[in-house]
Amino acid sequence: MKQFIKVSEDYFEDENLKGCEILLMSMLEDRMESSIQRPEFFDKKMGDHFVIYTRAELSKKLGLNLGTVTNMFKKLVNKGYLVIKHQFNGASKLFLPKFNYETNNDNVSSNFELPKSENFISNHRTKLNKQITYNTNDTCSQTNSPKDSNITQKPDQNKVIRQAELDVIANSLVTKVHLPKQAVSVMKTFSFGDPKKLYAYAGLLFKAKSAVSKQARSIQNAQEALSFELNTDYQETLDTDLKRIIVSANKKTSRPEGYMMTSLMDMFQNKVNDYCIRDIESVL
Repeated sequence: MKQFIKVSEDYFEDENLKGCEILLMSMLEDRMESSIQRPEFFDKKMGDHFVIYTRAELSKKLGLNLGTVTNMFKKLVNKGYLVIKHQFNGASKLFLPKFNYETNNDNVSSNFELPKSENFISNHRTKLNKQITYNTNDTCSQTNSPKDSNITQKPDQNKVIRQAELDVIANSLVTKVHLPKQAVSVMKTFSFGDPKKLYAYAGLLFKAKSAVSKQARSIQNAQEALSFELNTDYQETLDTDLKRIIVSANKKTSRPEGYMMTSLMDMFQNKVNDYCIRDIESVL
């Protein structure tokens, strides 16, 4: 009996996807249909189901070499269709953020998409603005006369100081530790004017990097892969990765620091595997 796989029409709306990439995604989604029925294919830390599909399997079925399949994976990751959680001691887990769960699966939540970053930022800015309003003694009432409304309020001195501290930390992250400006900009945005929060984000980032550095001591070129200066991939993807991790952490858990630490370590492990893939045939 012949078997078929479904191909989502949504992929054809993306003009940048090639036919072989659409087919690859369809094969992953077909396997995901099985994974969502099996609890052993649910990752508690990621809060989502995953599939196992090796590059060798895909290479054989698609009639493509391993290098081509690897490049397809990278493209799909960059476009947000695929998330790869590499493991040093086992097969990598493939997550499909845009996979559409069937509505008749009561045991599977279909409400898994991340909130738009614009809404996330807007909500926090609203809270911040309310706090500033409540703490300001010079707030004008609605009954003020037109003459009173022309009075220019003095800037909040504490807010100005916090912004200056924020700028100093952000500048140091770029000039002293060589983080990409876009990545620092993301952390700065999600700090919502709080220098301590920006400092905490940076601390988690370097703590996760240090932990992966220790894990990967025996892997050739791993330290180069973890270097913000030597690995140019950080310039292209770190800002996107940080935005995804921060938004997910604040949405999925009441303790975002732990979630962020785990996700950042996964990110750095991915960087090591991707950077060293020309030297080490990692099992995906």
